[in-house]
Amino acid sequence: QAEFTAMRDQYMRGGEGFIICYSITDRQSFQEAAEFKELIYRVRHTYDIPVVLVGNKIGLEEFRQVSTEEGMSLAREYSCSFFETSAALRFYIDDVFHGLVREIRRKESSLSMVEKKMKRKDSLWRKLKGSLKKKKESTT
Repeated sequence: QAEFTAMRDQYMRGGEGFIICYSITDRQSFQEAAEFKELIYRVRHTYDIPVVLVGNKIGLEEFRQVSTEEGMSLAREYSCSFFETSAALRFYIDDVFHGLVREIRRKESSLSMVEKKMKRKDSLWRKLKGSLKKKKESTT
């Protein structure tokens, strides 16, 4: 168990994004999925991680224990995309991965914008510092 926990935490530290999946036929799996975002936060110390929430096994609708509305509500709480899929029937699987890639790219693009702004501020500061230094040298 400890070995699994260490491996899981290592993957969480290095992951660029996460798919949190539960079975629509198993309420306990939904409750465990609801705890995973907090687990990711404890490992990464930030909520700003791309996440996609997935309710699986939609081919077993007659055994459903978790409503679509409950999944959507949890996704709103997580501020993430939500999908219902059937891995066995290959329904909407590609959509899940495309959704995660979109979230990762969106985060990378917003980080890149912040980095550009920081570089501009740094560049302006260097220019200002340089001109102040030149002014000081010319007065002495």
